[in-house]
Amino acid sequence: MSRTVHRLGPDGAILDWLVGPVWEAPCTALDEVVPPDGPPWDDDGRPGRWRLTNGPDAAVVKDALYAVRAPSVPPSPPSSEPAEGVDFTWPSPFADEELHGTWERHRTARDGVLERSTFCYTPTERAFVAATRVEVDQPEVRRLVVRSTGPLRVWLRGELVLDHDEFGYMQPWTRVVETLLPSGTSDLLVASWNVALREVRQTVSVRVEGLPLRVVIPSEGADEHRDSVGEGLLDAVAVRQWETADGVATLHGPPGLRVRVDVGGRPVPPVTFDESGSAEVPLVAADADSEQASMLGTGEVTLTVQVDDQTCRSRRQLLVGHLPWRQRHEPEGAPETWRTELLEHVKGRSGSARALARHALAGDSAAVSVLPEDLTAALRFITSRSDCADFEAVGLMLLWHRVPETRWDPSARTSVREALLDFKYWIDQPGNDAMCYFTENHQMVWHTAETLVGEAFSDEKFSNTGWTGTEHADHGRELARAWIQRKLTSGFSEFDSNAYLAIDALALVALVDHAVDEDLRRSAEALLDKILLTLACNSWRGTHGSAHGRSYTPTLRASCLEETAAIMWLFWGLGALNEAALPATALATSTAYVLPEAVRAIASEPDHEWTGTQHYRGDYAMERDLLTRSYASTVVVRRGPGGMVSSAQDYRVGLPGLQEHIWGITLPGSLQVWATNPAAENHGSHTRPSGWVGHRVLPRVRQHGRTVIALHRGDRLAEQVHLWFPAARFDEWEARGEWLIGRKTDGLVAVATPGGFDPTTTGDEAWQRWVPRQAPLLVAMHAHTGQCADLAEFAESLPEVGWRVEHGGVRVSPLDGPTLELAWTGPFLVDDRPVDVAAGLPVVPPHLDNPATTVAAPTDPVLVDWAGHRLEIDPVAGRRLVPASGIDGEPRGG
Repeated sequence: MSRTVHRLGPDGAILDWLVGPVWEAPCTALDEVVPPDGPPWDDDGRPGRWRLTNGPDAAVVKDALYAVRAPSVPPSPPSSEPAEGVDFTWPSPFADEELHGTWERHRTARDGVLERSTFCYTPTERAFVAATRVEVDQPEVRRLVVRSTGPLRVWLRGELVLDHDEFGYMQPWTRVVETLLPSGTSDLLVASWNVALREVRQTVSVRVEGLPLRVVIPSEGADEHRDSVGEGLLDAVAVRQWETADGVATLHGPPGLRVRVDVGGRPVPPVTFDESGSAEVPLVAADADSEQASMLGTGEVTLTVQVDDQTCRSRRQLLVGHLPWRQRHEPEGAPETWRTELLEHVKGRSGSARALARHALAGDSAAVSVLPEDLTAALRFITSRSDCADFEAVGLMLLWHRVPETRWDPSARTSVREALLDFKYWIDQPGNDAMCYFTENHQMVWHTAETLVGEAFSDEKFSNTGWTGTEHADHGRELARAWIQRKLTSGFSEFDSNAYLAIDALALVALVDHAVDEDLRRSAEALLDKILLTLACNSWRGTHGSAHGRSYTPTLRASCLEETAAIMWLFWGLGALNEAALPATALATSTAYVLPEAVRAIASEPDHEWTGTQHYRGDYAMERDLLTRSYASTVVVRRGPGGMVSSAQDYRVGLPGLQEHIWGITLPGSLQVWATNPAAENHGSHTRPSGWVGHRVLPRVRQHGRTVIALHRGDRLAEQVHLWFPAARFDEWEARGEWLIGRKTDGLVAVATPGGFDPTTTGDEAWQRWVPRQAPLLVAMHAHTGQCADLAEFAESLPEVGWRVEHGGVRVSPLDGPTLELAWTGPFLVDDRPVDVAAGLPVVPPHLDNPATTVAAPTDPVLVDWAGHRLEIDPVAGRRLVPASGIDGEPRGG
């Protein structure tokens, strides 16, 4: 028979499907359900514009949109039977037309989730269909447990058995269909509809409860018996190192097996696994260069692997990271060299940053620096009101001020002016869109863009609001000033983000150079000093290895992808040159901002024994944050020879996470080790929390010195924990009892859990992902070869851990350290004494406390003294006091 036959997953999930394309269309019905004018808040039962920009609160809008669209959603499945490679049509839920697609084979991840999640920059309707065939020999009752994050229709044997019409955000709804399956085959078809307002989690899964059954994929010319053997061989194929810098990915699999591989959709010649079980695949289709200011490419490439036999149709998809970026972990040269290296790199990229770099390198040349092609992506984002267009608006204003009009292509300058005069600059202004306004970094970028654009075109009338530029500038300036004051005197909710600290710096340096108001310029300078001080304190050899309030998986797996990496390269010669070009280029081409030497000196001594604490605390407000609670974080950093340990102490323990990186250990070569309670198998930026960033339920974490204890709640939501420990990247490693131990040059790490860890041995996380055998309790320790000469000595020095599984607790005595004790509830004990008590009262951590400075409260002056250099900041006045300000009069540029 022309088909392939497959088993259910271990929990009964259907893993094998036929899928059509994801069809998309602009969401044209928004104005019918959300008023585009007036106040942005809910009014008289109608959802307000604020909901469009905040995914967790968008379900109300989506419900209203679905009520408009539901009559157009197809009431019945296509008449033709689904089969691999067969074309089909589908009635469009978007318009009076038919959609066309081809059924393609798809294998889900181990969780059985059909992932069609994505990030859309403008409001977009999306639909997809998927089909499979189930087979039983005897009629029996089964329960189909269907989970979906949005409206879904399910047909079984051509009969509509489920019509679900509700939306979630990241967690799906669950619906159950109980049915008597007749003997033979039954076709199962699902149709999903959703709306992308920025990120959208569009997923479907079906799990079968009851006796097992076979899953059948019709495929002309397939041999189910040969394919079954081939699928078993494919299940042994693995990627043991996610990242590669040389353009070649190494696969591991059964010796002698020959496979066909598509790399990013392009076939390469078949490869055969040698006697050691290895095969090399050239990466010919890495991610394209990002033209957009902030959305750094992931570097990930999808490898689709099949047995090289035309009758074997099963395949597996594996993700690898193609990272050809220049990295540096030891400084070479001097600041002017680092600046030139950055600008030469950026000159070969794209967008506003390329034009800024070209102009800076051209010197006194009269050549045109700003060409229309430099602005294509930025203008597309602005004119379509795409999410992240605010970043592009700031980039254009940097060009407007820093490149003389004579160095512009005339048509380019006209296009910029027209686009900015028609733009929207805050949520209280007219227009429905899905641009993000309310995350911490976006707030400041919007206020900066509105201030600078309004000042540049002060007498012009803006078409969207009818305001003059002066009115826009006054509006943006007031909001910018308040944002800066809050952050100077409280700290950031997106603490130490290795993505968004760079975006904050972009906005601040733009104000330092080009704002008209001198008080605003000087307060922006003071805050920019402070965030770069924290970057210097909380990084190690070019890796921003601290705990993060927001992060992304690729930036943890490979720090060369961090958006802060290029800033570190510019200012202290460490880090990487990657696609995150605009923030670093804005700093490199500033004529008013000068980095305090104390900051550079701190970052330039990574092997100095350093223990630091950073405590941020502030309040959210509905009108800007869409929340009305307080926020707080306490980050501990221990760095020195061999690496860095960092964690967020007792951060929102037991609550759902989003994009946090709660603890991690950084070793030489930017190798990082950390663990999460994954909310999904997927780790894309559209999934929040995902597999490796954020947590389904946040753990309790405490750190003392080089030791971190991480305790996860032992219930069904939080018990699944996995550890990122990429064995192939270590110089040597060993699993010894309950400990997993590794060495990278002079850095040593060990992580323990009751009963030890089991590695994932196949797929694209093989020998990189490790799962606790018994309980979700972890102890992680760091050391260096100055303490233990080699891995063997380190392993012998590791203590016996006292696990208290029933209480979710740990007692341990680290190398040359005190005894530490922590449970899910109760105090953190060091040598049997609570550390959070002083003078009989709970301790309030200092705002900053490290070898270079101690700042008790966030409103206290910041006094830094390091390596003969001083930095003094008055956060209340919003002033850098020492060294002298780089702001010496009128703003720079036109």
